[in-house]
Parts: sequence; C-alpha cells; structure tokens
Amino acid sequence: MTRHWSLRTRFVLFALACMIPLIIVVVFFLDRSIERNNQELINSETTLSTLVNQSLTNYLNGNYRSMEVVANHPMIVHQEDQDVINAILGEARTFRPEFSGLFLVNNDDVVVGQSGIDTSLLMPFIESQIDSTIATGQRGISQRIDLDDDTSMIVLTVPITTVTQTETNASSAVSTQTPAAGDDTLSTVKTPVPTATFTPGSKPPGTNLGVIGAVIQIDNLNQAVIPVARARTEIAVVSENQVIASSGDIRRDETGFLRRIQEASGRGRDGETGTFATTDASGVKRVAIFAPVQLEPADWTVIVTNPTSRTYINSLWIQGAIVLTLAGLVILGLAVVLGEITARPLRRLAQSAEAMQKGDFSASIAPTGSGEILTLSTAMSELSSQLNTHMTGLQESQRERQLQTDQMRDLLRRTMRLQEDERRRIAGEIHDAVSPLITGALYQARALQMTNGSTPHDQLAESLQNVNGLLERASEELHGVIFDLRPPDLDDIGVVAAIEAYVSTIQRTGLECRLEVVNDLPPLTPEVRLGIYRIVQEALHNVLRHASADEATVRLESSGGLLRVTIRDNGTGFDPATSVRPTSLGLLSMRERAAAIGATFTILSRPGGGTAIIIERTDPGSVMQDDILADLLHPRPVSPDGAQAELATNGDTVDNREREHTPESSNADAGNRTS
Repeated sequence: MTRHWSLRTRFVLFALACMIPLIIVVVFFLDRSIERNNQELINSETTLSTLVNQSLTNYLNGNYRSMEVVANHPMIVHQEDQDVINAILGEARTFRPEFSGLFLVNNDDVVVGQSGIDTSLLMPFIESQIDSTIATGQRGISQRIDLDDDTSMIVLTVPITTVTQTETNASSAVSTQTPAAGDDTLSTVKTPVPTATFTPGSKPPGTNLGVIGAVIQIDNLNQAVIPVARARTEIAVVSENQVIASSGDIRRDETGFLRRIQEASGRGRDGETGTFATTDASGVKRVAIFAPVQLEPADWTVIVTNPTSRTYINSLWIQGAIVLTLAGLVILGLAVVLGEITARPLRRLAQSAEAMQKGDFSASIAPTGSGEILTLSTAMSELSSQLNTHMTGLQESQRERQLQTDQMRDLLRRTMRLQEDERRRIAGEIHDAVSPLITGALYQARALQMTNGSTPHDQLAESLQNVNGLLERASEELHGVIFDLRPPDLDDIGVVAAIEAYVSTIQRTGLECRLEVVNDLPPLTPEVRLGIYRIVQEALHNVLRHASADEATVRLESSGGLLRVTIRDNGTGFDPATSVRPTSLGLLSMRERAAAIGATFTILSRPGGGTAIIIERTDPGSVMQDDILADLLHPRPVSPDGAQAELATNGDTVDNREREHTPESSNADAGNRTS
C-alpha cells in the first residue's frame, strides 16, 4: 500500500522550501555588501583623520598665539624682575587653563621665571629644543615626555625677540597684556616697570633673547583633538617613535602598534596620505588611513583604523545564522499548526466518507472549516442527509412491499413497529434527559483524570460533588423514564383520566395547563389510548422545554365519529416552512404514533403566535374547519415584540420544538426563537 504524505507534512516541506531562497538572498546581499562597506569605512576614516588634523592644528596654533602674546610683553622681553615675570606667567595660566605650566629661559639656558611646574624635571628632555628655538627663532614642539606612569606631556616653545627702537619709557607703568581664557584676546593689567633699568635699544631689533615654554598634558590634548568615535575605531597621533595622542588602549601596546604602522607613519611624515591594512594585537584584520599633521613644528602623522568589513560580517554571519534558525523554527511551528488546523476537518470528512462507504449513514456531518473546506463539508452534509433520507425511504418502501405481499404477518409487523416506536420514544427520553447528564459527568471525570493528580483537594472535592450530582440526576431521570413506560391510569380508568393526571403533573412545574373534554369519547382500543396519551405527553414535554409559554391547553373532542385531540400553547412559535428538521426524534415519535393508530398529524404555528398540534382519527375531512379556525385564532396575549400572538394556518405537518439533544440542535432552537 502506497503511503502518502499528510497535509501537515506538506505544509512543513513547503515552509522549508520557502526558507531556501530566503537564505540564498541573505547570503548574496551580505557578500555583496562587504566591498561597499569597506569603501564606506575608508571614507569615514578619511573624514575622521581630517577632523583630527584640523582639531590638532587649531588647538596647537591657538596655544602658540597665546604664548607669543606673552612673549611680546615688555617685562618678558627685558627679563629684569623675576617676581613680575612669575606674576605674568601665572596670570597667563589663569586665562589659558590648557597650560599646565609656563616658564621663561634666557639665552644662557637659565630659567628666569616659571609657573605651575618644576622646570628642573623637564630641562633634561627639552634642552636641545630650547637651543634650537633660540638659534632659529622658530616655534618648537617636544616629543611626549613621561615623568611617571600617570603623567605625560608635551612642551611648546616660542622665541622671545627684541622690540623696535621706537618704544619709550614715557611713563612709570606699562600696560601688561595677557590672553583671555579660551581665546586669543588680551586683558590689560597695569604692571610697575622700574625706569632705572629700562634701556631700550640696547640690542638690535629681532634679536632672540630667550624662550617661552608651555607644558600641555597629554590627557588634555586627547580630550581636545581626539573625537568620540565608535568603540572599535582607533585614532592615534604618532611621531617617529612615539604615540603622542590616542584613543582606546593603543598606549598599552605602544611598541607593537608603532611596529605595525611603521611604514605608514614614515610616509605620513613625508607628506603622503593613503590607506593600508594591518592586524591588531588580538589578530583582528583592520583597514587604516594615514595623513600628515599640517603643523610646521610637528613632524607627526594621524592614524585612523577600524576592523575590516569582513570582520563585522563574520560576527554578523553568526548572528544571522541564529536569527535565521529561530525564524525557521517559528515558521516550522506555524506550518505544523496551520497544517493541523487545515487537516483536522478534512480528516473528519474522510472518516465520515469511510463510514458512508461502509453503509453507515447514521452519523451526521456538521459543516466545519472555512472557504473550500466549508463548501466541501456542507456539500457532504447535504449528501449524507439525502442518502439517509433515501435509505429511510427505501426501508419504508420495503416494509410497504412486505405488507402488501404478506398480509398474514400484518399483526407481527404492527407489533414490531409499535415496539420500535416505543424504543424510539425511550431513546428520545434517555437522549434528551439522561445522556447530557452522563456526558457532563464523563467530561468532568476525564478532566480530573487529565490533571494527573495536580488538582487541589478543594477543587477535586467540588468536581467529584458535581459528578455525583449529575449522576444522581441521571438516575432520577432514568426512574422517570421507567415509570412513564406504562402509566397505570391508562388501563384502569381510561385515557382521559390518564391525561388529566399528567396535566396535573405539568401544572406543578409552573406552566398553566388545563384539559378540556367535549362530548364523551367513543370506546378506544388499548393501542389507541396509549398512542393518544404518548402524543399528548410528548407535545406538553416540548412546550415545557422549547416554547417559553405560560399557558397550554389539551382539548379532546368527539363528533360524528371523528376523534380530535388538540394541544395548544401561547409560546414563541416558529416558521414551519424553514425551521423544522423532519428527522428530529420527537417529531418522528409523535408522527409515527399517530400513523400507528390510524390518525393524521398536523402542526399549525408561526413566530410569536404560539403552536397547535392536531391529531384526528378516522377520515377528518378538511382540517381547517370554521370552528377550529375560530378556536385557534381567537385573540392571544401580546408577544414581547408587540405583535399579536396568532397562530399560522399553515397545514404542513412539521415541528421544530423537539430536537435531538446536540449542540447543533440547541443552537438552532435558540436561533428559531430570536424573533
């Protein structure tokens, strides 16, 4: 036997097939983006290097200009009062907080004044720089000076030159100008000048008289010129053998970093700009750009590096694989769920079709699903109903043929038919009253079983009490069914007394019910008495359950050999043409009981107009005689929607108030009475 894939399996395979092109597209675009990202990364590094270069140049030039303002101060030029010089240097540091220290050195390499730093610690590092500044008259900048592990700095130097011969000592005070904080503007302070020692023109103009030096901390330099960049971006300003300023942890591996960028650093100091590839200490491949620092005294290079795009892509591959795996699991889960939702109604239809193939037409097919599945299930439901009707018709035809061909077995067939009627009635009683109670108890017991003992004790006791209550009610209903199998009054005192006793029972339920007897009934056989009693019993039972009535009447009348039994209520009523299932158990019971005693069975009803059931024995003639119409259509209480409660004159023998006790029939009954 060939094994076919289930619908759920097909859903899963389809989901997997859909994921394959998705994965291919993701891989393709990730691979194509590597080179594009590399170029974008280089452009970003170029922008950063330009920004660092401009920031560094502007920062150092601003400091140089401030130092030159101090260097042009007359008291600094003449170098005659060390206290005044120290005061000027201190005031300059106040207005220029970037300076950690300022000092003045004359032509003889003697420190004339200082502020904020002990120059004895710095002189061994900057003697050659001071001599070069004095000799050339050009600005100077030192290498990075590490006094200890936590203190690193650079020193800027500018020359002090003589002024022109036009200056005079006309006053005893000179305007002292110092740079204001954060810019190159000057503030004026009156500083006393000893006129006795002021001898202008003692040296030719432009003669270098000494050096003004400024100390700048590397930390301040980093904050001023290194921009905030991404965490994996490294920026450094390097000289031939030092890292002057940097971001991140470059200083921790300074020697290795300088070795890796040695060639690029040299080309940058030669004025070139370009890109190169390198590998950091952890083995990550990086792409970098180098550019010279555009500042005359500084022979430095700016280096900006980032991990290559492929490094990012490699980490992205792992993240993408995880995301795709999770997405695949979600898609497969949805495929399984959707496959099961789609396949479940189809499985039910397949099971029903197999049952029909085997000749079992008893199970009804309820329309289920949506779309094409709903259409298919509806068609199969109608087909099943039609086949069931045809099978019933065939069985009836077969029985009729048997009656015509075998008159001698008529009594046996009648007996069997009455027994079958009784069984159906009993089945209806058990189905409507007992089966729901047992089913409810069974569902609650199964619910307790499925909890595997995890139900709290108080809930367990309450559930068991509910099960016991349902079973007790089922037992009471069974006793009632057994008692109703044969009421004793029917054989002892006749059908009228039996019906009167049953009407009294109905009145105790709260329904106003009365019995009307017109003329004495003719002698009836036991079968006729039982049939009439059962029909009245079934009809009043339906009034209690479905009609929502507050009044019911049972009328027995005999006239001219015609026995008519009418059961009427003022309930909600229904539309006999659209609301009735002719296969309902209660309707079959009353109809076949009427046929068994040779009577006709008629229902008259309309929505909001109550219902009347009429049984007539012998040839009734026209059912809708004037006296019956006058009796049925007399004024009734107004229904809740304000319509006059009058009965329909539709003579169709249909009834929608007695249903098999199923969820579908309950919903249909509720819908039939919404008007």
